[in-house]
Amino acid sequence: MKGAEDPVLDPRTEPARIRAFSVRPDAARRGLARRLYIECARAAYARGFRDFELMATLPGVPLYAALGFSPIESVALPLVQGVELPLVRMGRRIDYV
Repeated sequence: MKGAEDPVLDPRTEPARIRAFSVRPDAARRGLARRLYIECARAAYARGFRDFELMATLPGVPLYAALGFSPIESVALPLVQGVELPLVRMGRRIDYV
């Protein structure tokens, strides 16, 4: 559980952030993630953001790439007992939708 509130982002100097997209397995491959992205893009654009950034798990990279995101860097999130979670920081421009 997250303990602190996220800071308010400044659309003039920071990208909007997508935390995660999750779709039930029985609802996969029906365009729901694309519809979620479009709604996020509309809301972010309306608030003055022109770029998105996110941290993708490796299974999520193909989805975000299909939505127009490009890899920025690969990182590893340290977990417990020396285990690391590989992630890819990805970004894209927010086009008017």
